[in-house]
Amino acid sequence: MSEMEAITAGERETTYGFLAALLLKPPTDSFVAMIKDGSILPVAADSPSYSEFAEFVKDAGKMTDLKEELEAEHTALFVLPSGVLPHEAAYLDREKRLGGRITVSVRQFYERAGMETSEACIEVPDHLGLELEFMGFLCRLEKKFREKQDRSSLLKCIEFQKAFLDEHLLKWAHQCCEKVIEKSAYGFYKAIAHFTKEFIKDEEKYVRELYIKSCKEGEGICEPVA
Repeated sequence: MSEMEAITAGERETTYGFLAALLLKPPTDSFVAMIKDGSILPVAADSPSYSEFAEFVKDAGKMTDLKEELEAEHTALFVLPSGVLPHEAAYLDREKRLGGRITVSVRQFYERAGMETSEACIEVPDHLGLELEFMGFLCRLEKKFREKQDRSSLLKCIEFQKAFLDEHLLKWAHQCCEKVIEKSAYGFYKAIAHFTKEFIKDEEKYVRELYIKSCKEGEGICEPVA
């Protein structure tokens, strides 16, 4: 098992967790401090959205209450009905029914993969932040299986990653991020949305290649996730 791929899985988990946290809730005090002192910038160092992060960090010092401004922006974007509606059902269900067939299918995917869902997750499992959090959970499992050299569990985990990207995130996350970019008043959430789009696009390629490689290294032919 490749040690480098285990390290990469850990890095991917961190990035998914970083993005999920910022989409699910307003920035915490620690995130605000990272923005003010610029220590948030290395997270996006290799991303085309780096310049947007850098520009916002520069402007953040001029805001009298940065935390309050970002809390208001987060509410306007992700909580109010007039915002972007960051739920898969709002983009893929013809009637935009939250809690309907699409929402249920996402929750069932979590359950099949063995992720314990909180009460909040049960209510809104198709929130973009939770879908990113789920991918982080799968990356954490991947790292564990690589370290234990558990080949069969590793292959199943990679199958879940590819299936969730193909069946869910890749079908709607791009549109949602575009709406965030369109509706954002400040550069911070525009940068987060650009970063998310770029990261998921990179993940599509990386996970597809990882899946093909895992199939070749394993015994037999990979089967699609049930």
